[in-house]
Amino acid sequence: MSVADKIRVNSHYTRSINLERDVDSTAVVSAYIPTSRAVKTLGRVLKSLKAGEAPRAWSLVGPYGSGKSSFAVFLAHLLGLPTADATKAAFKVLRKAQPGLALEYADFAKESAGHCCILLTGSPEPLARRLVSSAAEAAELFWSAKRGKKPAIISKLKKLSEEDIIATSEIVKAVGELRLAVAKSGGTGVLIVIDELGKFLEYEARHYGANDIFLLQALAEHAFAENKVPLSVVALLHQSFEQYAKGLGEALKNEWAKVQGRYENIPFLESTEQVLRIVAAAFDNTLTTAEKKKVAQRARHAAKDLAKIGALPSVLDEDTAAGLFEQCYPLHPVSTLLLPMLCQKVAQNERTLFSYLGSQELHGFRDSLSHCAQVGDWIYPWEVYEYFILNQPAALSDHVTHRRWAEVVTAVERLGDADLAETQILKTIGLLNIVGMQGGFKAAKEVVELSLPTKKAAKEASEALVEKSIIQYRKFSGEYRVWQGSDFDIDAAVEE
Repeated sequence: MSVADKIRVNSHYTRSINLERDVDSTAVVSAYIPTSRAVKTLGRVLKSLKAGEAPRAWSLVGPYGSGKSSFAVFLAHLLGLPTADATKAAFKVLRKAQPGLALEYADFAKESAGHCCILLTGSPEPLARRLVSSAAEAAELFWSAKRGKKPAIISKLKKLSEEDIIATSEIVKAVGELRLAVAKSGGTGVLIVIDELGKFLEYEARHYGANDIFLLQALAEHAFAENKVPLSVVALLHQSFEQYAKGLGEALKNEWAKVQGRYENIPFLESTEQVLRIVAAAFDNTLTTAEKKKVAQRARHAAKDLAKIGALPSVLDEDTAAGLFEQCYPLHPVSTLLLPMLCQKVAQNERTLFSYLGSQELHGFRDSLSHCAQVGDWIYPWEVYEYFILNQPAALSDHVTHRRWAEVVTAVERLGDADLAETQILKTIGLLNIVGMQGGFKAAKEVVELSLPTKKAAKEASEALVEKSIIQYRKFSGEYRVWQGSDFDIDAAVEE
């Protein structure tokens, strides 16, 4: 049996989440991993639901692929009908990660019909109409399993969604009636989640007068007020409100900033350590006890070497890192640390990371896995370089990163038809340079020497590259560099 037959990556991690498509997927909920950021946010939401007057409008701001949509799907199910399969799956996941918080959510939802969850994804159209039509669908779903006459608010929402222009006051009134109907049916609240809100804001900026920005303000104000059935609004964005107001006049920009102030901002970007835990959880293997021991031994040696020079993320100790490296086999420990940083630097964060893990493209994870002849073979950093240079044109969008990529590519071309180990080490050093110094995780001799099957081969290749003036060793910073020039990043300093 080959190594490829013994390693599997859960397919639910390798595709992007669509809020409306995946809302009914129990499998997506079961695969969710509550990170520290997610757990803190869940705690804030629950605290606000138990309070009287309290801010219950949040904007989750984070780059593409940072897990915002996955979190929203999980939250919606956690607040959903307690007897539903997906809700049970959500509680099972939360109990495993945070038993105390899971118990608090269970107490809150005990003997209730749960929340009526209105979920919608942004598109270039007015938010008002889309929100009302999504509310009608959510209301119909909420009462679908209940006996007796359906409340009038369902037909009212459907009728309202057919109007060409829908006033903000009408929507707020309809949401108020929906809350009353939910209360009568034993519900605990109404949740509105707007994914890709930026698309609605872009439409508003191009078609001023749609008044969607004031609808967002009105919803936030009503969410703050005390009510038997609380209203919560969660907006998912890639950047802050005012960034979408570029090109508008100063007065309008100030209005947008004022609306932004109604929403509590939650930065949604996980640390390298949290992403590593998600990656580790995505791997399954059927290695024998002897094979696991072999992998664990190599993982422990690497963790020890990296810990010695302070190259591990600050919150990871040597033992925890060794365990994560073992779980992520056959990704080499240096590759494992590089990937989250590289995806954050040049592409769409976890989305790109899991695209790589699910990819059968040349030098994608599955392609590299097929070339692992026996247990103990690893996927080294140079293969990660090959994948990104071949399959990730997004890496070239940022001009600073683009310049550094170009310098690495130029260095590889200058090296020409050299020894294979030299080319592989050059690509490894180039990647480490591109992600930038992360504490002790840099192109230090100790890190570079871990990046080939033997330290001797890596050391000889590095020395040969220095001799050929392809790379330089900087004593003051203790690292190899592909490009000349100052360590001071002028572009980053100006941007800051």
